Amino acid sequence: MNDFDFAQFYNTIQKDLAEASRFKNEIEREYWGQMYFSGEDLEYDEQLEFNKEMLIETFEAIKLKFDLAYEYLSLTRMSEKLETELKKYKGKFADLEYFSYVDIFYSPVEVIFLRHLNALTSHVKLENENEYETINSFFLLERILRGTSKMLSDRKIEPANETEVKNEVYKTLIHVFPDTVREIPIAKVSKTYKPDIGIKRLKSAIEYKFASSAEETKTAIGGIFEDINGYEGSKDWTTFYSVIYMTDSFMTQDQVEAEFKLSNVPHHWKPIVVYGHGKRVKATKKRKTVLHSPKS
Repeated sequence: MNDFDFAQFYNTIQKDLAEASRFKNEIEREYWGQMYFSGEDLEYDEQLEFNKEMLIETFEAIKLKFDLAYEYLSLTRMSEKLETELKKYKGKFADLEYFSYVDIFYSPVEVIFLRHLNALTSHVKLENENEYETINSFFLLERILRGTSKMLSDRKIEPANETEVKNEVYKTLIHVFPDTVREIPIAKVSKTYKPDIGIKRLKSAIEYKFASSAEETKTAIGGIFEDINGYEGSKDWTTFYSVIYMTDSFMTQDQVEAEFKLSNVPHHWKPIVVYGHGKRVKATKKRKTVLHSPKS
């Protein structure tokens, strides 16, 4: 046991889990789309099946590494425990379950591997522990943001503007990330910019845009490009999310990402497109009341 490198094992498994999370996030994105278009006939999705297969392969590789580690360390009971816990998900390694409290999907298989990894390496001082914890926090944050429309739908809210959207998201984020703040000022020479939401520990700022037409979608993207110029250079906020809430599929995620690429948007700006119910309420002009002097 003395020559077993626990730190190296931890780093290897965490890298594998990060890779699994990448495939899991793609699957989750497809699921959100299916939930939004639940009333339509859904065709076979080749990309979804590919991501499922890759997630299964990654989890199977992780399982093999645990098997070898437990055998090398003569931890028979731990090996049996892992087998028992995973038996329930045999043939279902790619299945995700829904956690309604924070409106996210999660992988129960991933949770099992994380629990075993923490138990096996709990006695070791790990240099990269905080790094991997931060990576997982980013994954969780992005899942919550992608679940914005479902979050509002479950609460029977049909938003009319971005304020109504971001207020509901904040109510969820504050429970998951206690250091969540709203409208944090980023001062520039001529103007002070205020991102809608910030997660202090992750140095992440979130800006919401609401679009109920194709024209508003173009305007929203233009507004994001303006935000980029205003937020750049901040030392307190180094990762930015632009979440566009569309009331219909005016643009796809891929199209928005292409717009970002064509405009050379910095890599730490990440667009997230969500589709949900709602309609912008246009302000109506108040009719003037003309007072006439009473006739004598």
